[in-house]
Amino acid sequence: MRSHNHKAFTLIELLVVVTIIALLVGILLPAMSSARARAKGTVCLTHLRTLGQGMTMYALSHKEELPPSRMPNLGDGVHWQIEISGGLKYRPTFLAIMGNQIGMQPFDDPQAVKDDVDRHGELGDRQDYASESYVCPAVADWTDERNGAYGYNYQFLGNARLRDSGDPGSFKNWPVKLSRIKRPASCVAVADCMGTAASFHRPLPYENNSREVERYGNEGFNLDPPRVDEDNGEMAEFDEKKRTALDDRHVGRGGVLWLDGRAKLSTLKKLGYVVDENDIVTFEGNNEFFHNLFRDDPWISP
Repeated sequence: MRSHNHKAFTLIELLVVVTIIALLVGILLPAMSSARARAKGTVCLTHLRTLGQGMTMYALSHKEELPPSRMPNLGDGVHWQIEISGGLKYRPTFLAIMGNQIGMQPFDDPQAVKDDVDRHGELGDRQDYASESYVCPAVADWTDERNGAYGYNYQFLGNARLRDSGDPGSFKNWPVKLSRIKRPASCVAVADCMGTAASFHRPLPYENNSREVERYGNEGFNLDPPRVDEDNGEMAEFDEKKRTALDDRHVGRGGVLWLDGRAKLSTLKKLGYVVDENDIVTFEGNNEFFHNLFRDDPWISP
């Protein structure tokens, strides 16, 4: 008779193997998540560099003038239309204006009138970007042109709001020429923006078409500088005095396009923002990297 000696794993050995696998998964998953986050940061910087090329080309073809944050609201049913890639658009933001220079169509159905609706049911002043080039990959659902992912240093580079609603030419700070920028390599042009959520301890999640100041992305296309005069200045939501700021959505850092065309990740602190103990961005930062003359002067509304 032959004896058969069958070898098999004991229960303890199986438990050890399972434990080791679980530990490896626990170690690898955060690393993979971090790698994905870094990859999104890299793509974001690529988007910003491409848009920077559009900004440079716009300035070169407009007597060195930089684009406004958004074409002004003239009221009284006046529809300020601009030809962008794809057709006439009602009050396009700086993103659509810059993209026009490099042939990237921002909307698949641009609307020339505020109250007209596009094929997706979006109003002419609140359309969604159809190209991913206008959207940060870390917040891929932030597609609303008003509540966008990228904010413009509008106060110092192109504030087209009116000082006098009765005077359609009384722009607060537009047009701004490149020759007025003392140090382009040290001047923020565009950056990841969290919207007016910067003014709240526990902001609400992003919502397309929302106008709630507590939500991420609200007024995201306007990037406020770190230091704003709370009494004599203005901010993205100037009626309610709620500010926007850099969004450090890429592993604690945010994508920044500098006026010389470079793009890199930076922190709120490095850009001059001050965050209090409740994670609220205050009004008392340093404006050197935003000011056209590289000064730490607060923004005061003209």
